[in-house]
Amino acid sequence: MINNTARILTRRNGFSRHEISTYLLPVVISDNDYPIQSSTGTLTIRVCACDSRGNMQSCSAEALLLPAGLSTGALVAILLCIIILLGKERNAPSPTQEQISKA
Repeated sequence: MINNTARILTRRNGFSRHEISTYLLPVVISDNDYPIQSSTGTLTIRVCACDSRGNMQSCSAEALLLPAGLSTGALVAILLCIIILLGKERNAPSPTQEQISKA
């Protein structure tokens, strides 16, 4: 039976852009049936400064530059992998003229 009831429980008084620019808010959905079934998801909240009309004035660099969802840490990891791969390629022994002529 569906009774369309819901409960919202928050443990924060609000979100401050000065403390953290991105918050992760866990969302738990469960029923009252037996056995209890539930699902958990995470909602990402970015706190930005807005003008009096609600237009975004400023936000974290991460939120403005990475709308696809890549974090700064993920970009750093990708760049490090590229640097390591390029470094290995440069350090690999190059074939000598003699080896090339034998082939």
